[in-house]
Amino acid sequence: MSVLAQSVGILWRVIESYGMDPAPFFAEAGLTLSWPIEPGTRLPYEELDEVRARAAEASGDPAFGLRTASNLHPSYLGALGYAILASDTLRTAFDRIHRYVRVLNDQGHFDLDEVEGGVRATLRVDQGSLNAAVRDDGQLATLVGLCRINAGKDFKPVAVSLCRAEPGDRSAWDDFFQCPLEFGAEANSVTVSTQDLDEPLPSANPILAQMNERIVVQRLAKLDRDNVTGRVRGAIMEQLPSGDVSDESVADALHITPRTMHRRLKEDGETFRTVLKSVRQDLAEQYLADPTLTLTEITFLLGFSEMSSFSRAYKHWHGQSPSEARRND
Repeated sequence: MSVLAQSVGILWRVIESYGMDPAPFFAEAGLTLSWPIEPGTRLPYEELDEVRARAAEASGDPAFGLRTASNLHPSYLGALGYAILASDTLRTAFDRIHRYVRVLNDQGHFDLDEVEGGVRATLRVDQGSLNAAVRDDGQLATLVGLCRINAGKDFKPVAVSLCRAEPGDRSAWDDFFQCPLEFGAEANSVTVSTQDLDEPLPSANPILAQMNERIVVQRLAKLDRDNVTGRVRGAIMEQLPSGDVSDESVADALHITPRTMHRRLKEDGETFRTVLKSVRQDLAEQYLADPTLTLTEITFLLGFSEMSSFSRAYKHWHGQSPSEARRND
C-alpha cells in the first residue's frame, strides 16, 4: 500500500505547527525525505501511518488530525490538487476525487451518494492504522479544507459523520466543522448541500483543470498497470486534439493489440466507444465553461472534424446545442 509522497508535506507542516522537528519522526520510521519531492513519488503507507501516530501522541493534542486543514495547500495533493482547485463547481471537484482518489492512496475510496438536499461523500481506507481517529480526522478535515479553499472560508457542510468515539471535549470538532456531528458512526462522511455543490467557483479554470487531470490519469495508469480503462482514457485525452483518435491508435499507444484492449475494456464493463464518449463529454463541459475558447477551437480540441459533428453529438448528450448551453450558463 502506498501514498503520494507530496501529500507528506501536509503532515510535515502539521508536526512543525506544534513546535516539533518532523525529521526525527520520519527517521524513526525509516524515511528520509529531501525537498522538493519528485512529483509522482510514492511512499509506504505503514511508515507514514507510524509517523502520524507517533507525532500525534507527542503533541498531546487529541485534535491533531484537524490541523491538517490549516496546513493544507493543493500542491501537496499533486496534479489532482490543482485539478480540484481549478474545478468549476464543488460537484466537479468531488467527481474528480471520486475518480482519482487512488492516486493519493492506492487503497483509498471516495464514494458519492445522492441524499435529500445534497450529496454525501464517504471516505474509506482499506488498511488499519495505529491511530485511526487521527487519520480519519485528517482526511475529513482535508476534504472540508479543500471545499473552503475553493468555495470560501464560510463554507459549512450539512453534516459530518465520524467513526471515532466522541472525545471528552468535542469543542475543536464543533468549531472546525460548524455543522451537526455524529460520532461513533458506521462510516466517515461529509454531506454537502446541492446549492453549495453547484455554485460556480471563482477559481475555475477549465484548461488548467484538464491539463492536470491528464497528468493524474497518466499517474493512475502507471500506478495500476491492470487498469486498462484508465490507461485508455489517458491515451484518448492525449490523442483527441490530433483528430486522429481510434481504437487502433490508442491500443498502439498502450502497446497492446486492439483485440486485447477491447477484451479488457469489456471486463471492466466498458467499450472503446463509451470511454471515448465519456472523455469527450467531460472535456466539452470544461471547455464550454472557458469563455476564451471559441466553439471552433473546442470542436477541434475534442477531435471532431466539423463543428456540425460536435453540435450533433452535444445535442444528443444534453438535449441542446453547445451554443445554447453557453447562453444558458
